[in-house]
Amino acid sequence: MYIKENIPVFLLFSVFNLVILLIGFIDNSIPNIAVLYIFIFNLLIFIIYIVWDLIRRKQFTSDLAHLESLDDVVGMSSGSTPEQRMIYDKLDELRRTHQNELDRESQRTRENLDELTRFIHDMKMPVTTMKLMIDDLDGEPKTKLGAEWSRLNSMLNEVLYLKRLPNIKNDLYIEEINLAELLNISIKKLRDICMQKNIGFDIELSEPLVHTDRKWMQFVLDQIITNSVKYSRNNDIVINGNIINDQAQLTITDYGRGIKQKDINRIFESGFTSTSDHDDAQSTGMGLYLTKEVCDVLGINIEAASQYGEYTTVTLTFNLANEFTRITMK
Repeated sequence: MYIKENIPVFLLFSVFNLVILLIGFIDNSIPNIAVLYIFIFNLLIFIIYIVWDLIRRKQFTSDLAHLESLDDVVGMSSGSTPEQRMIYDKLDELRRTHQNELDRESQRTRENLDELTRFIHDMKMPVTTMKLMIDDLDGEPKTKLGAEWSRLNSMLNEVLYLKRLPNIKNDLYIEEINLAELLNISIKKLRDICMQKNIGFDIELSEPLVHTDRKWMQFVLDQIITNSVKYSRNNDIVINGNIINDQAQLTITDYGRGIKQKDINRIFESGFTSTSDHDDAQSTGMGLYLTKEVCDVLGINIEAASQYGEYTTVTLTFNLANEFTRITMK
């Protein structure tokens, strides 16, 4: 690279020394030894210049070669030649412009999220009023409207938790909780939909106590059970809690639509719905993504297994309580 950049310099040196040798060859009055001394002296000076130029360019060239993002410009050399300083100034200008654009976009995103949060909170009041009005109804209208209300409320909560997710670590309180209580709350929220779709629950928890955050664990169970109910009809959802290898494990199995094997590894991706049932209007592709993100923060391992057209099982494996957990719970 250096030689390519300095081809004119090398050519000029070569032509200059060839002219000296040519003059010495033509003019016999000039001793050959003098011509040789001049040639060697020029060559020595040229070598010293090349070494010096390589050394002064080396640091900047190395920094530039290892530059991975505009943020890295801050730590790189500002250059030792006018050309290098001009490149550095241009990169630094681009970095500042890029950072200003990011700051503006971040500010706009925060404002949009704040507006969205306020909108959802404003929606909560009429949604709560709707629930009270639905509870005053009887028969089939109550069941159908209750099911639609549950879907609406679930989607609003999903957006709220999506907004809170970036700051989840500031909103954790680890304590000993009873999974049976949280499961009952999740099932109660979906009571109207379960009645409409003739879905029951078979729950058996040999070990209901785990150590985690109550609010976020409730969100995880809400999402998993909602998914099971959404794609099931006329059967029971089986929930088991056991101790396996000294760790609490909760499995939730539904016998609904199931998931194809080509999709099973992608269900926790943001926005992924399905490759086979892509026209499913019920799916947003965010529920299981949020669930996985929350589980990662809580230290819960979540896995899914399925046979398309037969069943889907989601398994949650909880970490054992350690000294940090016990201190946190005090």
